[in-house]
Amino acid sequence: MAELVWKKKQQQTGDTEGSNLATSRPPIELITMDETSEVNNEPGWSNRLIWGDNQDILPALLPLFHDQVNLIYIDPPFMTGRTFGRKEQLAYSDTWNNDIDAYLQWLYPILQTLHQLLAPTGSMYLHLDWRTSHYVKVMLDEIFGFNVQGNGGGFKNEIIWHYQSGGQTRRYYTRKHDTILFYTKSGDYCFHKERIGERRGAQKRNHMRQVVGPNGQISWTIKSAGKLYTYSEDTLIPPSDVWSDISHLHQRDPERTGYATQKPTALLERILLASSEEDDLVMDCFCGSGVTPIVAEHLKRRWIACDKSELAITTTSQRLQQHTLHYPYKRLYTLQAKESNFG
Repeated sequence: MAELVWKKKQQQTGDTEGSNLATSRPPIELITMDETSEVNNEPGWSNRLIWGDNQDILPALLPLFHDQVNLIYIDPPFMTGRTFGRKEQLAYSDTWNNDIDAYLQWLYPILQTLHQLLAPTGSMYLHLDWRTSHYVKVMLDEIFGFNVQGNGGGFKNEIIWHYQSGGQTRRYYTRKHDTILFYTKSGDYCFHKERIGERRGAQKRNHMRQVVGPNGQISWTIKSAGKLYTYSEDTLIPPSDVWSDISHLHQRDPERTGYATQKPTALLERILLASSEEDDLVMDCFCGSGVTPIVAEHLKRRWIACDKSELAITTTSQRLQQHTLHYPYKRLYTLQAKESNFG
């Protein structure tokens, strides 16, 4: 199998994200929900919001959650060469000094540990863009195993999230999409495309023939391999691997929190509905503005959310507390936690 190689591969250097703007690693702090939360059916379960560095958090979670996480979504730094924050408060550094080796060396052990946390029937969605997605795909093929047939574990889709936004370029085609890599740990995994379909409607699609019934209802027919297939207006069409129906968050979007790299809830709703069940355990170790735990809570999934940024943890915690009227929270509390407290 092909393998991606970079400087210092396999060596644990302790480098943190942003490279040249690395600061002291934050203490590990655990924020949990009341154990009597009505969201989850598992007795004694508390959702976990953890502030700290993934190099500390993920190994600490392994003893209890090895092979237990049903769905992982991560939206790590893209190696943009920028820093992100709000009102003079740094969210995270994504500079890297144009050093792809440092970036890959930082991300590789994180992905290895996430693979260990993933349940045998689990799925992972990794959200990147044009800068590093091709490198990381080869890295994931190494970790999950390369399967060109796609009938076992490993690569399933390269999802293109195409969005409309301002800005044009003169010297190359304008870049208007992100890449979401979809991998599974085995060939036995949760996937429900019927939950995320779009109503077919009366619009002509492909080369189908329109049929108007006696009551005026429109249906569509197409013949394939000698068989005639008929679809009504209410038939659901599952999305392909190009998602252009979900907009990015505009400046005045009511969802916006002010967190620079916030993703829309519709994006996470699609992923969680397709690849998890109620009470499944969902994890996001780059939770940013808190979209993943918010959506997981709404869809009645258990969750673990982590981030190194104090701004991200504050934003997420505030959003969760603001949703107490809409979702069945009991209360939130914080505590200082050592590794042994993660259980």
